[in-house]
Amino acid sequence: MTTTKTRICVKKLGGVVLPAGDADEPQGAATLAATLMSLGFAPSQALYEALRRSSVEAQQAFRDEVVPLLEELKGAHVEHQPMYPNFPAQVMEASAVELFLNAITHYWTRGQWKPDYETLPREVRFEQTKFSELGLVSEEDYLAVFPRLLSSNDSLSAEDKGYIEHFMIEEPRLSFPETIPFKENLCVVAGMFLEADKDIRPLVKTATDVLRVVTYLNDGDVSLAENTRFQSMPRAQRRRIVALLDEVANAEDVDRHRGKWVRLFHSLHVSEYASEGLNAIAHKVRNNEKIETFNGRVEHALQERELEDLLGLLRQRPGVFARRVDELLRTFAEPEPQRAVVAAFADVAEKVPTRVLVQMLGHFQSRAAGAETRVVFPKGAAQKARVIPAAPALAPETVAQLCEGLETTLRTRFAQLEPLGKVWVDPELALCPVPSQQRSASEGAFNVARGTHLELGDPSKTTLRLFIYWVGRDIDLSATLHDAEFNLIEPIAYTNLKSENYDACHSGDITSAPEGASEFIDITIDKAAEHGIRYVVMNVLVFSGPSFARHETCFAGWMTREHPQSNEVFDPKTVEHKVDLASNARNAVPVVFDLVARKAIWCDLITPHGGGFGAPNNVETNQASIERVLEAIVGAQSKLSLFDLFRLHAEGRGQLVETREEADAVFSLDEGVTPYAINVISSDYLA
Repeated sequence: MTTTKTRICVKKLGGVVLPAGDADEPQGAATLAATLMSLGFAPSQALYEALRRSSVEAQQAFRDEVVPLLEELKGAHVEHQPMYPNFPAQVMEASAVELFLNAITHYWTRGQWKPDYETLPREVRFEQTKFSELGLVSEEDYLAVFPRLLSSNDSLSAEDKGYIEHFMIEEPRLSFPETIPFKENLCVVAGMFLEADKDIRPLVKTATDVLRVVTYLNDGDVSLAENTRFQSMPRAQRRRIVALLDEVANAEDVDRHRGKWVRLFHSLHVSEYASEGLNAIAHKVRNNEKIETFNGRVEHALQERELEDLLGLLRQRPGVFARRVDELLRTFAEPEPQRAVVAAFADVAEKVPTRVLVQMLGHFQSRAAGAETRVVFPKGAAQKARVIPAAPALAPETVAQLCEGLETTLRTRFAQLEPLGKVWVDPELALCPVPSQQRSASEGAFNVARGTHLELGDPSKTTLRLFIYWVGRDIDLSATLHDAEFNLIEPIAYTNLKSENYDACHSGDITSAPEGASEFIDITIDKAAEHGIRYVVMNVLVFSGPSFARHETCFAGWMTREHPQSNEVFDPKTVEHKVDLASNARNAVPVVFDLVARKAIWCDLITPHGGGFGAPNNVETNQASIERVLEAIVGAQSKLSLFDLFRLHAEGRGQLVETREEADAVFSLDEGVTPYAINVISSDYLA
């Protein structure tokens, strides 16, 4: 998607910049307001007044730029035509024979034939709509997005990195933060500076920094979780990069990513430009010679169970110490050594980044809860969840002491920030994890942390409607219905278009979409819940063809509907969320629904193809991986919640109050700082 100033303002600020006018055009403003509302957006009073004062030409410019963007965010920029145009009643009323004959004929013709049904008039009925407010923002608000992105204490999504690139190319009036705390984000800036022939030595401190910069220049994964194909670089650029390495490289740093450096040293022709010292490092790496490292000394002390030496080493690198505390407590299981480990870490905890302390606290809270499994998210550009058995239990008093120490350190740190006054923290935020690992987040109407529980529409909405749209070969929309123990009860998919038991149905499987196609699934929320269905997993699978990334277009989302047979099948104002699927994968789980609690649990995960060679890629062959993802996202919580993070801020620099009405600062699902404010949370509350 093309990055523009308007896109950034709408996505990051919930508003648009509109030049001041002195006209009086109420009719045009009212028409624009009605158009926005048809898409599920309502102009704020300030925006409406600004539109009213805008000239006819300015109003037309607003329509030409803003309306298509909002249509795209809702998925309304394309035409949605299901195979069964009178869905859902048409499918529910059709016989099994009719559905089978239509499907088999469609498959026999490789998707060329479709049943020719008359599209019947659909009744127009009022639907309760919770509008998203579109506000008026200033030029200063827009420019402030740039330093906030760079102030993030965690990884940024590909979309956010694109915003940084846009600012640096298009905006000459940029304000850089004093520091760029997260290395991946810093290296994006350094890479762009290097491309512009600017000096990046103040930004680059280690060989790994240089590796990230070169990886960025080669469109690779700057997290370094995946390998990058390094392209041939101009001689002048190679010379500059090698000169940087000469200043910062050491053997231990290079050894961390030895395999990548073997390839990069070759691509750089390092021997032509490097000093004797750098050439010696390159020689060791290329010849797989042993390099003595800090981690090697730690491993030796751990194997020899030399606790005093081990703690002495780890005190030198508090960040490494933080990541190995659990391992040390499991290795030295007696009370006295465990107390020594906790005390030694407490001595250096103040030197550990807030982000790492927050991760530790979430991890050890789950240990205190006695979880039997835990979920891990391997670093990388594609987000995968893995459920693994929990490590052996630790002594409760040790875990309690460690958690208390972590909370004390965080409160003390937060107390140094600007006071918050009276603070109300919404208890619902206990079901919203602190955002992390956004590097693999999909682009969509909004972003929240994986595992966040969101309200599932207004209680009057009786039907959950899932949708996909794609251009290309055969992509399938499926929903799997599960009980409270995560067991699969029944799929709604091309293999099972309708379920009488749960009043659920599929709009028909389309296997070829050179000009675009849509599929829908309806599930009657209360009926399914009453008959034992707790969870619904939305699955999007490439049945045949390349990954999502290689499709021209593919997006998915969901609506909640009060009258499923009325109005258009696709009604943008009822769309709760739309997300673009663009990962290098063929299976995706965008979201899980808890029908009993009426929550949408955000996933944005990919799953492996579960079938063997030649097996169809469908929900039946992927049942095991779907159930594992469901358990991972619902049952194995190992991240600190936003409730606890904001509570610690309030205890450190404010006063907790019981109602939002008496608060100066509000943290909730829909007011103040919300789970959608990922960049604000990462820059201001993980500092």
